[in-house]
Parts: sequence; structure tokens; C-alpha cells
Amino acid sequence: MPSNRLPRRFVSLVLALLIGGCTLGNAPFADQSVSNVATFSSPLSYQVYNILAGEMFVKQGNVSQAALHYVAAAQQTNDPAVAQRAVELAMSAQDTSLAGRALERWITLSPDSSEAVQYQALANLRAEKYDEAVKDLVKIRDRANKENEHGFAFIVSLLTLEPDATKSYETFKRYVKSVDSSPRAQLALASLALNADQFEAALQASQAAKQKGDAAEKVQAARWAAKALVGLDKLPDAIKALEAINKNTEDTELKLDYGRLLILADRRAEATPIYQQLYTSFPDNVDVLYTLGLLHLEQKSFTAAEPLISKLLTVPDRAAEANYFMGQIHEGLQRPKPAIEVYKKAVGGKYDREATVRVARLLVETSNLASAREWVAEQVKIAADNERKGLLLQLDGQLLHDQGQYAEAINSFGKALDVKANDPDVLYSRALSAEKLGDFSKAEADLQAVLKSQPDNTTVLNALGYMLAVNTQRYSEASELITKALAGRPDDPAIMDSMGWVLYLTGKTEEAEAWLRKAYTQLQDPEVASHLIEVLAVRGNKAEAQAILDTMLSKFPDDNLLLKVKEKLVGL
Repeated sequence: MPSNRLPRRFVSLVLALLIGGCTLGNAPFADQSVSNVATFSSPLSYQVYNILAGEMFVKQGNVSQAALHYVAAAQQTNDPAVAQRAVELAMSAQDTSLAGRALERWITLSPDSSEAVQYQALANLRAEKYDEAVKDLVKIRDRANKENEHGFAFIVSLLTLEPDATKSYETFKRYVKSVDSSPRAQLALASLALNADQFEAALQASQAAKQKGDAAEKVQAARWAAKALVGLDKLPDAIKALEAINKNTEDTELKLDYGRLLILADRRAEATPIYQQLYTSFPDNVDVLYTLGLLHLEQKSFTAAEPLISKLLTVPDRAAEANYFMGQIHEGLQRPKPAIEVYKKAVGGKYDREATVRVARLLVETSNLASAREWVAEQVKIAADNERKGLLLQLDGQLLHDQGQYAEAINSFGKALDVKANDPDVLYSRALSAEKLGDFSKAEADLQAVLKSQPDNTTVLNALGYMLAVNTQRYSEASELITKALAGRPDDPAIMDSMGWVLYLTGKTEEAEAWLRKAYTQLQDPEVASHLIEVLAVRGNKAEAQAILDTMLSKFPDDNLLLKVKEKLVGL
């Protein structure tokens, strides 16, 4: 802009003013602080000062001050570009008052500027002047239609760019009510309502579009309605909204949405053929490939999953995940050694912890404990931080615990706590090993330490309550802990079992039987079964007790708890 160039004789003055931080005594905004008053020989010098000061504040990241200076400069020039810059800065600073003044100047200088009207619409929207914003949208739409007939799509796109989704929705809601209530507009309203988490409004708009829309609009209306129903926690209704349409459409997006809803509803068997159809049509779509592979894997269809996951291995940003899934496939197909190799490749990726555990456990199964511990020790040496080092030392302790080497396990857990002080998971694991050694005071101390930081940890509440019930006569404390755990997880069969057993130990056999039956119904576990068998026998129902024992021994013939209760049953 040649007319705005600063004569050389003013350069020194302007730089001095900028460095000194001077402000204008006759500034047009009352809230600007004035420490030194600068006078200028002409409007041009005042204008250029403000432009330079504005850009300086932009570089410093002080957008609010930059906007103030540019608004001042805009009042001294007929160049709409300066006013536009003032508007942009004021909008960026979220100063609606300043943006309004700058817009007024811009529109005065360039009354035919479509861009100015767009900024004005956003400014009115942010100031919650929704009716004024609607008028602006109509102007923008009509001007755009003269150029390419895409005015409606343009104003919807403009609204989606606004960070405050609620204000965009409120503006367009008024547009639909007063200007355009067509199915197309209702669909756009539904979309904006979804972005603003206005799910009831989105559902209503979708239904309005579905009533009067054409075939394509009805499909889109069903998609938006389903999303709204999910937001309203009505998953079955969401699935129903797409179910009928899905049978008669080739719309890929709708099929994807329907498949995802089925997965959310844990109806994976129904989702699988949908994703198989999508994969046939789009074999290079990574998301479809990934989902179909996991669907087969979760349903233990390892042979069907293998070629899909093998293909996923060739996708660079999915390779680490694919190696973990391939490890699961190898395990499922009874190929432990190849599983170890691919799990090792997954270490360090998204499933780092899971892959590390599987490598260690498979090494125990295919070789021995020493081999597994050796590999874990190597990983400890190269661990990048204490978090991973602690996890590896905890894993070492768990491997020892599982092999009955409880003293050695406690030692490893102690090392883990040296790098992850007071870690609740490690303390819990160490407590279980201490209990196995008969060191109940140590076990209780570790569990109490966890509860100090996590008083509502239901797993620890149950573990401590059960330990006190079985190994001490502190039944009142045990009952209180188990009751609290049950309040947190009322449907957990392990906690039901604990409640039943503490009731049995305190002579309340009828109540105990009720709890243990409920637990056994959900969890046919040897420990739960042994408790129920003993209580049934004590209450005189030996026939049922024997039947349950026979059933469980057929599944777990070498289980120590079942063998012990078998001996007890003889004497009861």
C-alpha cells in the first residue's frame, strides 16, 4: 500500500515511540492506558504508527493490543484492507465490541464485500445477536447463489467453522424457523445440534427431514436420528432407526454407522457380515480391514482373522497393533513360538504392556521360569523410564508368585516399589504373596496402604475383608469391608462369594447359602463351588452338594479346593 508508507524522516520517531511503549493521548478507546502522550504531525504518521505497533503486538502474541491499534489505524485510512485486518484481530481476540466497530468501518469502505458480511455474521453470532446473524446469513447465501448456486452449503460450512457449536446451532435454529424449513435445512440443523450436544433437538430435526425428504434425505435423517439416540443413551432405538433402511441401501456411511452400533450393543456376530460386505467393496479401507479383523478375532475365528491381520501388518502406523493381534491368532491356533516372536515386535507399541506379559508367560509355558525371567531382566536394563521398569519388575514378581515362589516374588515386588513408590497395583500383588506365606500382618499393611489412597477400591476392600474372615476372627471388620465392596460392585460374583463365606463363618448359614447360590450362578469357579458345597452339606442338602462337586471335579479334577471339600463332605 504505497499511500501508507512511512517517510524516512519519521522512522526514528516511530521506533522511539514503539520502544518507549507510548500510547495516544487522543486514542478513540477509553480503556487504553496512557503513560506517555505522543503527538503526530499528520494523520498518516498516526496511522502508520498504529499499523507498526499492531504488528509488533501480533509478534508478541498480544492480539488484543494489536486489534486496538489496527482499529485506530482503520479510522485514519480509506483502505479496506486495514479495516479487514482490524476485524480479523478483534475476532481472534474475541472482543465483540471492538470487532463491531472495525466491521462498521470495513463495510463503510467496502459495502459490496461478501467477506465483510461473513465476518459480521460471525461477530453477531458470538455476541448472541442471533436474529441479526440470520439476516447476515441470508445476504451471504443470496450473494453466493448469484455466483455458483451453492449459497446454502456455504452458510452451513461457515457455521461449522465457528468454535462455539452452541451459538452456531442457536443461529441456524432461528434461520430454519424464519427463513427455510426444508428437509435440507432440517438435516443441517440436526447436524449442528449434534455438534452442540443438543440431542433432543437433533432428533426432532431429523424426524422433520424424514417426513418430507426425498430418498437420500431420508437415509441421512436416519443416520442423524441414530446418532441423537445414542447421545440420549437409547442404543436399542438407535439400532432400530437404521435397521430397516440398512437392508435396502447401498449407502456406505449408513452401513458403517449401523455396524458400529451393533458392535456397541455387543452384537458382534450381526456386525461381522456387514463389515465383510464393506471389506469386499472397499478392500483397501484400513478402518474396515481393522474392524473386520478384530471382529473375527474377538469371536475366536482365528483362521478368518489371520489373512486380514496379515494384511494389516503392511500398514506402517498399524503394524505394532497388528503384531499383537497376530500373536493372539497364533496362540488361538496353538502356535506359541511364533506368538512369542510377533508379541516381541508389538512391545513398545499401543499394546506394550499386554504384549510384554504375553511374551513372559509364553516363555514360561514353552521353556521355563528362568527363561522368562531372563527376558524380563533384559527388558529392565533397556527400560526407557521408571514407569516401564516398575511394570517389568512387577511382572517378574507375578511370574514368581504364579509358580509358588512367594518369598522371591515379594523381593521383586519390593524392587518395583523402589522405582514406583506406593504403587497400588504392586502393593496389592505383594499383599497376595505375603498372604500365601502366612504373613497376614504384612499383607494387611500393604492392603491398608492402598485403601489410604484409594478408599473405594472394591478389589482391595474385598481382598482385605476376605483375608480377615478366613485368617482371623475379626468378622465384624471383614463384613464391613465386604459390604462396602459390594455397594461399589453389587453384581460381582467374587464379592458375593466373600459375603456368603463371612456369613457362613458367623453362623448365618441360610443367608450364606443365598449369597453363594447367586455367586455360583454367575461364576462356576472352584472356590465359589467349594464354598457352596460346604454350606449345602452343613444345611443338610448333601445330595445337591455332591452333584455340584461331581460336576466341578469333571471340569477341574486336580483342583486342591475341590479335593479338600470332597474330604470334608465325607465327614459332614
